[in-house]
Amino acid sequence: MMDFVDLNEFSDIVHDVLEVEYYEKEHVSVLKGKLVLADSSLLYIREVRKEKNLIAYSYYWMRTDHSIIMGWDNAPHHSEIKTHPHHRHIGSEVIASKETKLTDVLHYIRKSLC
Repeated sequence: MMDFVDLNEFSDIVHDVLEVEYYEKEHVSVLKGKLVLADSSLLYIREVRKEKNLIAYSYYWMRTDHSIIMGWDNAPHHSEIKTHPHHRHIGSEVIASKETKLTDVLHYIRKSLC
């Protein structure tokens, strides 16, 4: 079973949950979702866990026109980044990232919106 984030903790910035897909198969669980944030931007979420351990993630914060504000993921490219495989996309720039789970990203977004 997955460890879900309590979105009530982020009710000041998360205004709606538009889509949620969750499934499990052979000790692997996948969560996909889309949140509407306070400024009408969207947060796309994808998490893959194996036996409760987060093994892959991507969180993409997007404007209403679907352009990327910022994205976080742990795809194993960008080996030049100090926090490899964890990294953040800001426009065409790829930088180190200490935000490695959904709660980290929501805290980061809260600071940016407030």
